[in-house]
Amino acid sequence: MHHIALRLVVPIALFLGPFFAPPVLAHHSFAVFDQTRVHYVRGTVKDFEWINPHTWLHMELAGANGAVTIWTFEGGSPEQLASLGWRPEILHAGDRIEIGFRPLKNGEHGGQLMSVKFANGQHVCSNRGCGDGAGGILARF
Repeated sequence: MHHIALRLVVPIALFLGPFFAPPVLAHHSFAVFDQTRVHYVRGTVKDFEWINPHTWLHMELAGANGAVTIWTFEGGSPEQLASLGWRPEILHAGDRIEIGFRPLKNGEHGGQLMSVKFANGQHVCSNRGCGDGAGGILARF
């Protein structure tokens, strides 16, 4: 009787397995970011992409020599950020902001977006907290 059950279960599992594997394989982890550090930079918003599965902030940062480089920061999903007070129109091209981010381990220009501080002093956090231990919502827009 046990062999009959195995003969049914194994083929069914082999058939159904691939249908459940793609969603698991499709999502990436945050392993590319250094989770032990938070850096802060000031710059100008180039673009803010309110898209699934993750939002993206592109910023222009001026180096010590005055040369401008584009940095890219990955944020949470639109749904997660909206629950924390973010909106698609929260950031506009040309806005001067300060952000907190977890840097990329490979040293490239960008990282995991943790917080945004606006020129008026208002501050919002990502779905993974602010990176400074503050965690939740600091201000709603």
